[in-house]
Amino acid sequence: MANTTKRKSRYDADAIGKDDYVPRLKFEHDAINGALMPLDATARRIEQSFGVGRVQELAGPDMAAKFQAAKAKLDVALEDNNVELVIRRAKVLNAGWLALEKAAIEAGHQPAPPEIWHAHAPAEDGKPEIEFVIARDNSDATLAQTTKPVYTVEEIARIVRAWRSAFDAHAVKQHWPQAEVIRVDGDEVFDDEIPF
Repeated sequence: MANTTKRKSRYDADAIGKDDYVPRLKFEHDAINGALMPLDATARRIEQSFGVGRVQELAGPDMAAKFQAAKAKLDVALEDNNVELVIRRAKVLNAGWLALEKAAIEAGHQPAPPEIWHAHAPAEDGKPEIEFVIARDNSDATLAQTTKPVYTVEEIARIVRAWRSAFDAHAVKQHWPQAEVIRVDGDEVFDDEIPF
């Protein structure tokens, strides 16, 4: 999601010692993540239906300004590690998402049908941000009404099949079906000798 603040925590071992690492005590981390879960779910649902950033574009300047201000205030609360303020700001921003969605629908803009999902991969590890649309099949692809690339579920299955033959992610998914791929680092295959 384009509007989600990237958070570093005690679980981000690769971030320790870097400028954007924010160490948190266990209770603070869990309370903040708990407060952000409903907000992230609302934002994800709306962006999957309308597209990333689309409801903000459809809002008038006044509503868009209030939304951006609420987001900035939440970012400050997160940076300050202020649990109570994060909870308050998350509630306000959640209400902002719902207000943007309602305004878009009242203005005649409709969310994509359930067969269409707007997908977004943020810029990371030197790779650019990408946006595309996922459709159940070719007959649903015409419902997308977008200039973004449209992939069907079958096309994605083919991409995954080709990809998993080159990486070990499939073996991990077979062993731990609920595991989530959050980042792919490079495309090199390691075949190092084990030193012991």
